[in-house]
Amino acid sequence: MASLGYEELSSEQARELMESTPDLAIIDVRDEHKYAEAHVPGAELVPLNQILADPMALPESDILFVCNVGQMSGVASQMAVAMGRTNVYNLAEGTQGWMADGLAVEGELAEE
Repeated sequence: MASLGYEELSSEQARELMESTPDLAIIDVRDEHKYAEAHVPGAELVPLNQILADPMALPESDILFVCNVGQMSGVASQMAVAMGRTNVYNLAEGTQGWMADGLAVEGELAEE
């Protein structure tokens, strides 16, 4: 784990983590509009402002935070670590990187 207290993952590393960790909570911290357009499969929408307002509401399981390009999810990862959570991960290049790597998404932009 990085000195940040959480681990930055590439899209491929995140996909592997999702496959190997059945109880992984995938949390998308963007707004509802961006989430509706495209999100990582299985991601739950919990906007960053909601996490900032009530960080104790984060799940106890391993957490993968996702945003558009990795910045807001990095803030959420820092907050989770500050709250004493371990096994915290950030999708380093966000949903944009996930799609650029050719991985499937859910939402309005999903290929049918």
